[in-house]
Amino acid sequence: MMRSIAIRLAVTFGIVALLVFSLSGYALYQTLAQTLAKQQEDDLRSKLEMAERLVGDVHTVERWDELRNTLTTITTTDGNTRFWIACDNTALTYGYPFPDRNHPRLGSDIKSLVMEGSPDPMKTLGRTLRPLPDFPEIHLVVGVSTGPATHTLRAFMIALIAITFCGIVFVAGFGYMVARFGLRPLARLSAGAQTLSPKNLCQRLHLSPPVSELMPLTASFNGALDRLETAYSQLQGFSADVAHELRTPIGNIIGMNQVALTRERTPEELKETLQSNLEELERLRAIVNDMLFLARADQGETASALIKASLAGEVAKTIDFLEPLMEEKALSVDTLGDAEVSVDRALFRRAMSNLLHNAIQYSPAGAQLRVELRRHADSVEVAVSNPGAAIPPEHLGRLFDRFYRADPARALSADNHGLGLAIVKAIATMHGGTVFAISHAGVNTIGLTLQARG
Repeated sequence: MMRSIAIRLAVTFGIVALLVFSLSGYALYQTLAQTLAKQQEDDLRSKLEMAERLVGDVHTVERWDELRNTLTTITTTDGNTRFWIACDNTALTYGYPFPDRNHPRLGSDIKSLVMEGSPDPMKTLGRTLRPLPDFPEIHLVVGVSTGPATHTLRAFMIALIAITFCGIVFVAGFGYMVARFGLRPLARLSAGAQTLSPKNLCQRLHLSPPVSELMPLTASFNGALDRLETAYSQLQGFSADVAHELRTPIGNIIGMNQVALTRERTPEELKETLQSNLEELERLRAIVNDMLFLARADQGETASALIKASLAGEVAKTIDFLEPLMEEKALSVDTLGDAEVSVDRALFRRAMSNLLHNAIQYSPAGAQLRVELRRHADSVEVAVSNPGAAIPPEHLGRLFDRFYRADPARALSADNHGLGLAIVKAIATMHGGTVFAISHAGVNTIGLTLQARG
């Protein structure tokens, strides 16, 4: 399911707004609740002091009725403020129903009292007085309803919820517009990417004006385009090289067959034609097999049949295999050094065969070849050196490219189709190593390194 970045940002803004509004609203609600509670307590104490003064002004029983009338006058009609007087002498009592003076919620501290028939509790504060010396002490209680504060808090909460909801909607909507505006450079970048075409591989993405947050993305994407252009160019050249290499043997086979069919041939002539065709087919098979091997190496295949072996011994077996070719040019080989590592023996021999075959092909008659095996801390270096014409520096770095020949005129043969050193590089990679090529003082050295295992 496709998701919009702008919508996700808007939802994120909304969630952040919800948290901010909720925390702020909670803090405001608690502050208001504490303020209202403090006001109630102050109001309760001031009314108790006022009632104490009224009671203190009464010095005779005859004036007690006046006190009752005064308390009735200052008692609110809505019942939010109430006064009670309790005494053992019933003639001094006031207020009904009077909460039990021994009730645990009554006393000199502010308490909460639930009145019968009232939905909201009252806060009460009492004081014991003795206004008349000849009469027992009285217990004066003042009560203030918590209803107004509760209603105020409830209204505040409703308003706060409404403001929070509207704020979240506003922040999310405004955040969506801001996100859309902020993502415009990304939209331009996407539009530029859609204009890319294989017909114009040199095209790159550019933002004007530059956006710092998108510059790494643009650079990475352009880097990928650079690599893609290079790979595409290499693929085109590689395809052309493959077509060229396959066209020659196929053309030879077709030409020989066409010539053979122009007139009647003797069995010996037909046998010679078939023999020539077989040679060309063998060359085709070698090219195809080498290409399949390189394709597997490109897919990350590694050497698996690793066996600890003496590299000098494997080199000697490869030299024995190539001895007929060396005898034709009266060449000799010196092997210097040795190392025991875990390698795929078949792959290593194939790499050595290609390196020695390359040295044999480009060495003058009677030359001395040299194979050096040098062990380092974490790798083994295998170098094959031969005297010969110097290789220009611009060719050294490309000797291991497929179908690349530094001197094409000298490389036209049925045994050489330009993949030998590419296979050496693939085998080195499969063993965790690299390849190298050096041309100095009339000696050309080409070799590979292998990761030292065991």
